[in-house]
Amino acid sequence: MNETKKIKLLILTPTLECGGSEKFVSLVCEHINTGIFSVCLVVVNNVNPFFKIDNPAIEIINLGKNRVLFSLSAIKKVVTHFKPDIIFSMANHLNLYLAIFKNQFNSKIKFVAREASIVSINSKQAKMPVLYNRLIKKYYNRFDIIICQSAYMKHDLVTHYGISADKAMVIHNATEEVFHMPVQPKENSEHVYKFITIARLSEEKGIERLIYAVGLLSIPCTYHIIGEGSKRNELQKLINELQLQEKVFLVGQKNDPFSGMEDADLFLMGSYYEGFPNVLLEAGAHGIPVVAFNAPGGIAEIITDNENGLLVEDNDIIAFAAAIKKALGYNFDRHQIIERTTNSFSVNSMMTAVENTFLKLAQNK
Repeated sequence: MNETKKIKLLILTPTLECGGSEKFVSLVCEHINTGIFSVCLVVVNNVNPFFKIDNPAIEIINLGKNRVLFSLSAIKKVVTHFKPDIIFSMANHLNLYLAIFKNQFNSKIKFVAREASIVSINSKQAKMPVLYNRLIKKYYNRFDIIICQSAYMKHDLVTHYGISADKAMVIHNATEEVFHMPVQPKENSEHVYKFITIARLSEEKGIERLIYAVGLLSIPCTYHIIGEGSKRNELQKLINELQLQEKVFLVGQKNDPFSGMEDADLFLMGSYYEGFPNVLLEAGAHGIPVVAFNAPGGIAEIITDNENGLLVEDNDIIAFAAAIKKALGYNFDRHQIIERTTNSFSVNSMMTAVENTFLKLAQNK
């Protein structure tokens, strides 16, 4: 197949910083079949990339815009030059922006959006939530396809925003295989349990309720929180107030966050809501069982009680502390956790679903 016959795919993302949406973009760019697709990746602002795209077949363009709001003319220039068959956008605010201005593009171009969170919850963070929701209801149906990470996210779009159930589809996130044997924590009379969380230090991640839960434990343990964010100082203050400085550590951001943490007894997730958290898939790929709140979103589509972790009633911190102790006494099969995760959420399965979606759209042009 020569270049002129390839399907021209333009991928739009706000950044390549550390995050689940950016991880998805990197996986697509590294694994997409470039014998079928000619791909141009457009980043609204790529000043501080966490993910690097190594695939030489991917053309990367940095618009250098500080805000999505000011990017329309630059996007139109790229589209005019590249002439895509399909535009694939990430992140709710960028998706909405494109939906509003879709009529300014060639009508033959197919538009696909990927949702990164639960729209009805995430939209509450907008400056004018009522207006924001009205705009989504009015313009989101302009997309040809909306890819949701979880069934929960699809249901949210259909019920709250009137999106056609046929237009919204579910493609789960994926995790790459970890090529080493699972590390089983060493049990002895002096064993100090190790817990980890990998998350942005922001309000929705609920780190503070995990710190409270660990503070309720009387067992010897250390808790390592890997990530950075606006709540660092507030969280450190809480750790100090609870006198947990010898137990709870804000590690900061790491390029390979699981490195040195493979022997963790448990992964703790405190999020108030999640679309479909990549980090739980990565924990599963390392064979690490999870204790998480059964919060709105796709968490319950990943965690099955007594198989790869435990789910706790949302916001019950005392029950969460009890679940940690229960999970430590449960003999989780780490090999089985790895096998279940890599079989259910493989990169190949995700890419097959993504590519088939694009192929079907291109055939319907």
